[in-house]
Amino acid sequence: MTPGPAINPPIDEPALLAQQRSFTHLRFSRALEAGFQLYLHGKMCSRVAVVAFSCISFMLLFVWVDLTFLPDYLNRYTIAVRLAVLAVVCVTLWYANRAGQVPPRRAFAAAILSYVLSGLMVTMIIVVSRIANIGVTVTHDGLYLVLLSGFFLLGLPMRHAVLGSWTIVVCYLGAEYLIGSPRSLLISSGLFLVCFNLIGSLGAYIYEYMMRGAYLNERLLVAARARAERESQSKTRFLATASHDLRQPLHAMSLFIQHLDERVTDPQARLTVKRLSDSTQLLQAMLNSLLDISRLSVGMVRPQLSTFNLHPWLLRVLAGLEASAEQRGIRIQLVCPHHSAVHSDPLLLERLIRNFLNNAVLHAQATDVRVEVTRVEQRVRLSVVDNGCGMSAQEQERIFEEFTQLNNPARTLEKGVGLGLSICRQLMHLLEYPSGLLSAPGQGSRFWIEVPSADWTEDAPSAREHPHARLCGRVVIIENDLINQEAMETVLREWGCEVRCYQTPEQALDNIESGRIDLLISDYRLEGSLDGIALIQALRGRGLYSGPALLVTADTSEELVEATRLTDIELLYKPVLPARLRRLIQQFLAEPSTR
Repeated sequence: MTPGPAINPPIDEPALLAQQRSFTHLRFSRALEAGFQLYLHGKMCSRVAVVAFSCISFMLLFVWVDLTFLPDYLNRYTIAVRLAVLAVVCVTLWYANRAGQVPPRRAFAAAILSYVLSGLMVTMIIVVSRIANIGVTVTHDGLYLVLLSGFFLLGLPMRHAVLGSWTIVVCYLGAEYLIGSPRSLLISSGLFLVCFNLIGSLGAYIYEYMMRGAYLNERLLVAARARAERESQSKTRFLATASHDLRQPLHAMSLFIQHLDERVTDPQARLTVKRLSDSTQLLQAMLNSLLDISRLSVGMVRPQLSTFNLHPWLLRVLAGLEASAEQRGIRIQLVCPHHSAVHSDPLLLERLIRNFLNNAVLHAQATDVRVEVTRVEQRVRLSVVDNGCGMSAQEQERIFEEFTQLNNPARTLEKGVGLGLSICRQLMHLLEYPSGLLSAPGQGSRFWIEVPSADWTEDAPSAREHPHARLCGRVVIIENDLINQEAMETVLREWGCEVRCYQTPEQALDNIESGRIDLLISDYRLEGSLDGIALIQALRGRGLYSGPALLVTADTSEELVEATRLTDIELLYKPVLPARLRRLIQQFLAEPSTR
């Protein structure tokens, strides 16, 4: 009967924990016992080389002893017996030590047969030497070697080792009794062998007990790893779903608020709209922080490295914080050599610097915040320095923990949720950047990171933007969410665009005419057989559209980033700031031929 493939029993972690307290009798449950027998058989097979070398060496040594010390009329028989047993042992070792091919039960039976035959062979030679009265003292010491190998070398289960060992001892003592050996010899031999067997049996019990404990620990580790992988996959699915589903209504809210802001003229109503806009942006920032820390903790973010000039990049980063700093009476300065460039992920690095700056503006109680750029060997050090209240050594250890805010006991939401510096720590580990913090109470703080430097290159001149100019162009929107579709259409019409909307890719393919579109905006997840990228590629392949394409989506997967880069599609994440959306659309409509 050919054994089937070895199948591990299903992992049941509570059952494994229960077994951990109940194997003193060297028994598991039926399903677990089968797995342990396979495990023990594998351990036995792992030592076959040592067992075979020891067995063959000792057998050949005893053949030499027989040839040297026993008379010819006797050693011709003893040597023949030893060689015959050696042949049997070699065959059984080959048969028993084939993990996955021989069932453990048969393998252990073959190993115990070889073991017992070896013991009986030694017994027979001792007895024959006594009967022949050869004048050479032949003792039972050779049995100790056989018993020692059976208890500790072969790796047999405890019951098999004990059964085989006691069989050998009983047969030897019975043979001594049958040939009429003196009672003193029987008593002394029996005392030594019985004591040796008792010690060996205890050792075999301890060995198997340890093997069962090791097997349980391995299975528990496998179960824990499987559980961690399931939880990680579940968390990843949750993050993907939560990110997509929560970003959709926020995107529509941002666009409708922008529409209200452009239509409302009453001062009191405009103030209400502004408060509504601020609350929406705060909610968006909180959502982004929570999703970012979760995505970083499960390894969903991978750096996308590129080379970029530092001075204009930092100017853009600081421009987004100037309004917030002015409201608090804080002056922000930039100290950066003009010809500085780095090789990094611009989005992740921007998140790092923004979070350091937000911490200085919101929590440091500073009046001056400065971004300094200096060269340190082959790296560029970016420092965010403030003249605020500073921190003690104990506070410096706490600030990188999640949801920690030192100067916000009331937990007011306008100061965030306490995840900014925790995200910085995760990003620095991800990017593997040297970093540090220098601070003391009353002396401000200096957060710094070191980024790989790169060669500076001349920036291409950018088109001048007019943020309040009306947009002129024909825009097609493909969006299956009707609320988001309506919000996008309303805002774009208010900005001056001619807009046509489709809900499915099939509608777009059937109705779009070549040369009639200046810009195409699509969601990524669409109803039907095509997603947003596949739809744009289909339109390009049919010659219906070859202009700029913008993918506005709530899907934040790294695979999507790479796919849009390879297909020359601009990517924006929902909820998108209306000012950024307008600026990008203005660029596309002003330079359609550059795409």
